[in-house]
Amino acid sequence: MLPIGTRYYILFIMTRLYLIRHADAYDENGIQLQGYPLNNFGKIQALQLAKRLSGNKFDVMYCSKIKRAIETCEIVNEQHHNEVLYSAKFNEVGSDEWPQPGVTTKPQILDDYKVTSDRIHTIFKQVVDENKDKEVAVFTHGNWIRVLLAKIIADGGPKAFAHFIISNSSLTIIDINDDGFEHIITVSDGAHTHLYETKI
Repeated sequence: MLPIGTRYYILFIMTRLYLIRHADAYDENGIQLQGYPLNNFGKIQALQLAKRLSGNKFDVMYCSKIKRAIETCEIVNEQHHNEVLYSAKFNEVGSDEWPQPGVTTKPQILDDYKVTSDRIHTIFKQVVDENKDKEVAVFTHGNWIRVLLAKIIADGGPKAFAHFIISNSSLTIIDINDDGFEHIITVSDGAHTHLYETKI
């Protein structure tokens, strides 16, 4: 059985990014603050993800500097023992005032969204340029991934952003060819939370 995301089209090797949203860190009141660790369910999700990715060979791992992403990365990396590059560039972005379905967004909020969208796309391009033909894992956050996807498919359009939901511990996989064209392979793929039984 091939590892998840194995690139079987050998003649067309691309750079592959695995954008991984951290596992669950909400408290019993449904609140998730920046310093919150993974809850017990989140630890199970991270273990399930680690099992799913155990056959992958990552060339590089990047991670947000926020605790819930760090803990998710650490659990997955127990299978790989990679050096992890931690950076606030991958921290969560946005607020509850950012574009939402059926809600009019204030102009100043849209301006902030656009600036953030351009910044995240620049970071994405830098990661790709520095890791040609490699497999790269990025442990980050839901809005970060949503912003990037909206930038790729709709030049950052806020309506596109509002359409995406990125689940905890999910995989969003993007292949990038030598011309810089992005192929979106999966979005918010959380199959491991159903495939694997994990207990702690």
